[in-house]
Amino acid sequence: MTETITTALFYIFAASAVLLAFALVLTRRILRAAVWLMGVLFCSAAFYVLLGAEFLAGIQVLVYIGGIVVLLVFAIMLTSSFELLDDHPSALRRILGILTAGGFFAVTALALLSTKFPVKAYHGEAISDVEKIGKSLLNYGPGGYVLPFEVISVLLLAALIGGIVVARKVLVKDPEAKS
Repeated sequence: MTETITTALFYIFAASAVLLAFALVLTRRILRAAVWLMGVLFCSAAFYVLLGAEFLAGIQVLVYIGGIVVLLVFAIMLTSSFELLDDHPSALRRILGILTAGGFFAVTALALLSTKFPVKAYHGEAISDVEKIGKSLLNYGPGGYVLPFEVISVLLLAALIGGIVVARKVLVKDPEAKS
């Protein structure tokens, strides 16, 4: 691809990612938020393709879109109830949320602006990089990632179970009534 096409695609995907992210945080329906999240993650996979990291783009699509978002959608569909009311936070909670988000944005922007990112060029070493990544992921030794990967999978499972327990509504029978 030429540099002009690459730049145009970058701006298209960047604008799409920003719009989808705004839709994600502004929607009041959780299933729609999961769909917008899927769009944002797809745009980030497109960024990986534009950078020449096709392996990471494939992992992004397989793990995040194909795994995490689908798992979220299943959890939402299994636990959602039409009887639940929308949460209307108080003005204090909204102000605290805005201040927290603004503080997080300020710290992130400061960290990004004060960091010098080195530019590295890759010249035909994609196959050996993929081989190194694969061997590192399957290595049990000190440089391997099998144990951290398994710990994260157990943590995600615990978070999903906790979310289901919190979201599940149990009808409590009146203790005065006789069954």
